Amino acid sequence: MESNVLRLFINRLEELGVETHVCDSIQELLQHLNNLVKNVKTPIPVVGIRDDLQKQLIESLKKENKNIIVIEADSSNPLPEIELSIGFPELGLSNTGTVIYRASSGIEEASLYFPETHVSIISKNRILRDIDELEGWMDSFLEKGESLYFITGPSSTADIEGEIVKGVHGPRKFYVFLYEGEER
Repeated sequence: MESNVLRLFINRLEELGVETHVCDSIQELLQHLNNLVKNVKTPIPVVGIRDDLQKQLIESLKKENKNIIVIEADSSNPLPEIELSIGFPELGLSNTGTVIYRASSGIEEASLYFPETHVSIISKNRILRDIDELEGWMDSFLEKGESLYFITGPSSTADIEGEIVKGVHGPRKFYVFLYEGEER
């Protein structure tokens, strides 16, 4: 991936108030994650795992944090109240600082939107320049009956007078961790 696409993605995220970390190793990523989750008292749902590296990362995280639960698309168990969730977005868009998840169930969607804090972990190789590059990917997701969820920064909205209100319908805190991953 071009370094200017990655740089633009990070800049956009930070402009949106997203704390962003570029991790040079899986050990560094695990250290950051362990620091975030160590004081979380509620279950921590994880969504979007699709490759072996991500599975290994979550297994390593589970060794020190017993409250990690992997959410399967076909799960019918309701989510308890949760403080923090972790997800592996399918793609990122650099020009808007957007992460894109695919989900085929309400439980996956709920784990993205209901916690106070959400953590996205995405391979640098899965960052696209803009929506035009995304067009080729969308059909394959939609043909499978999956929804795409676009998340651009922490939740915020403006009232009729234009005053910004944070965290009305989604995470108030949003973290993105970038790592070297498998090719897209």
